[in-house]
Amino acid sequence: MRLGALTILALLASAASVGLVGCQDPPRATGSRPATRPRKPKPAWTAERVGLLEGMRVPESVVVDPSTGVIYISNVEAAEGDYWADDGKGFIARVLPNGTLDVLRWKSGTETHRLSGPRGMCVYGGALYVADNTRVCRIALDAAGAEGLVGGLRGRRLNDVATDGVAVYVSDTGAGKIHRIDGPVIRQLKAPEGVNGIAFHRDKMYAVSWTLHDAFEIDPTGQAEPAPFGLAGHFKALDGIEVLDDGTFIVSDFEGDRVCTISPDRKTVHTLCTAKTPADIGLARRSGLMYVPQFTGGSVAVYKLTRR
Repeated sequence: MRLGALTILALLASAASVGLVGCQDPPRATGSRPATRPRKPKPAWTAERVGLLEGMRVPESVVVDPSTGVIYISNVEAAEGDYWADDGKGFIARVLPNGTLDVLRWKSGTETHRLSGPRGMCVYGGALYVADNTRVCRIALDAAGAEGLVGGLRGRRLNDVATDGVAVYVSDTGAGKIHRIDGPVIRQLKAPEGVNGIAFHRDKMYAVSWTLHDAFEIDPTGQAEPAPFGLAGHFKALDGIEVLDDGTFIVSDFEGDRVCTISPDRKTVHTLCTAKTPADIGLARRSGLMYVPQFTGGSVAVYKLTRR
């Protein structure tokens, strides 16, 4: 299906707080009103829904190939309670850059490498890397489309996949680890319990935890402990994470039925949009579109992001 026409939002002026340095407030006169608390900054980004990709089967993750604009959607296709079953029913849909569904079941694995619970994905080195329950599949994006498994890696509940342009990283929600894949070399990074979505921005790595309800900065060398943002009180069960060019974080709160922004200073949370069980979100940075897979809704909602 095709996306609806995009609506360009009018630019809105956002309030800026100014701090005074090197001076003191004058004494408050007796009986005067107490100083008011500073207002919460207005959200820097808005999201307008502009389309809906329907007919999915438990969509979990969306990734956009930055070189072609082609959109890939992983589908678990399982009943509640069987989301981690090795049943060979999972598949990946392919959508053209203009929003037209190209092939619903573009890849469902081979006879020897069937997809069961495909989740997070990333594009690296001309291939699509897919987390599939306990293993990672590699699908070449050339005409041949050769498929295979990443050798030497056996996870517990592999979830999201990301790249820093040098290696591929896979979160393991069941083990509370992140696996770094650099050719034949695989090593583990320290990660928070229940680690789910992972992302990179300007040489820094970030993750969200499903069970700890917070976002974290991750040491890509694997030495330092994960550093929490301290925002656990805002969320119920975090799934996906992306970072915009200005440093704003976008996270999906699966059980909270909403997608939120976290300010670059990691202090302020705003609801960007509501969605039914939003999973691993994807961004098309050139067009400013955000794709939100609705895990139990059987569809992917498409939003136009606009900076105020």
